[in-house]
Amino acid sequence: MKKDCTVPPDCCVIIEMEPAASLGYRRGVLLNEIEALESLTKAAKTSKMPLDHARELALQMNQEFSSPLVNFADNSSDCDHVFLSRKGKEVATAYWRQFEPVWLDILEERSKHY
Repeated sequence: MKKDCTVPPDCCVIIEMEPAASLGYRRGVLLNEIEALESLTKAAKTSKMPLDHARELALQMNQEFSSPLVNFADNSSDCDHVFLSRKGKEVATAYWRQFEPVWLDILEERSKHY
């Protein structure tokens, strides 16, 4: 599965990455776009979500995980220049590594019923 795919699956694939910290498809896509674009505004637009929601997701992920995933360049949660922390890159990579086989299993199971 390509990491840059922004068409959400028609079911929710949420993977627990740490105790009490999980990622779903939209969060995974947002992390990819932040890494690629280093702009929350551009990442939100590419991820097809409102900027306020993208900011809220980034802040939520920073609180939920053992260390922040998204760094705000001027240490202000309202700045636009963002980038993934080392932890953010590791979590995003691990999510997509786990997402692909789960999604392929779902597709295979569905194909048996249609």
